[in-house]
Amino acid sequence: MELFFEEVHSAKIPFYGSGYFCRFTYHISPNISMNNMSAQTTKNARIPTGFCYVPQDHYYIASLLQPHLVRYLYSDGATSCIIAIVTGKNQQGVPITVLSHLSKPVCVEAFFDVVTHQFKGEMQLFAQGANAQHQEAIDTNTQTIIDLFKAWVAQRSLASADGYIYKAHLWFNTGNPLEQNRDCLGIDLATRQVSHQRFDLTEDQRDITGGLQTLASIFGAELSPPIVLRVANAPFTHAQVKQLLFLALHYQWLDILTMKDEEILHYFSSTPHCEVSWFCDALRQSAQYVQTHLHLVL
Repeated sequence: MELFFEEVHSAKIPFYGSGYFCRFTYHISPNISMNNMSAQTTKNARIPTGFCYVPQDHYYIASLLQPHLVRYLYSDGATSCIIAIVTGKNQQGVPITVLSHLSKPVCVEAFFDVVTHQFKGEMQLFAQGANAQHQEAIDTNTQTIIDLFKAWVAQRSLASADGYIYKAHLWFNTGNPLEQNRDCLGIDLATRQVSHQRFDLTEDQRDITGGLQTLASIFGAELSPPIVLRVANAPFTHAQVKQLLFLALHYQWLDILTMKDEEILHYFSSTPHCEVSWFCDALRQSAQYVQTHLHLVL
């Protein structure tokens, strides 16, 4: 398998949101088929049965033999993050699929570990992101993530019973992330069709915990033990909830409730010039969660 790429210098500082990523273009060689990719980009499609949303710095593994549980994996808001999908089989030969939304090198490495432990034999990789525009210089975080993906694809392209990538479809720096659904990626597990189809979701549908998963994405690495990459919609322990609340208070998270959109984008988004429309609402929801649960820590 061959991968051709072109670097385009970029930049940005960090905290949350669509993560920090550089502008980067991969050109896939002609011998790699795109048959599993749908060009469907219908605006605001109806949410399918068995829909599972995967937030930033989370992942979800679905078995294709249990379509009654999860039938569609999806994530969005990846302006400079990467949404990655791997399809293949586990050690028992059962078809499985994992989708993850990745913003930091440590999360990328954790995702590779998940794939290594869960998948055996041939795998197919789909990855989209790094579409933040108008940045000036590549930062360390961005370059590290790029190098990790490049090295992993190269390493996993060699045939091995332990798991190897036989097809890779990568869409990085293909244009403005707010156009043509470039910030979202999903897979229909019944048809195994990957697409950029967008779904119009509420904040409660993106975070069924009411803001706690957002807090975990932001502060999880500071917990003891740290949360690096967690299973989407998995329950939190009482200790984790309290630690996240303490961290949010330490960082004066309640101030977000009185901030204007412009202030939230300035202080917390790595891509304020091309941020998704629901970014500010997601952070306000997480701050509201803190305010509602103050009794657990005060």
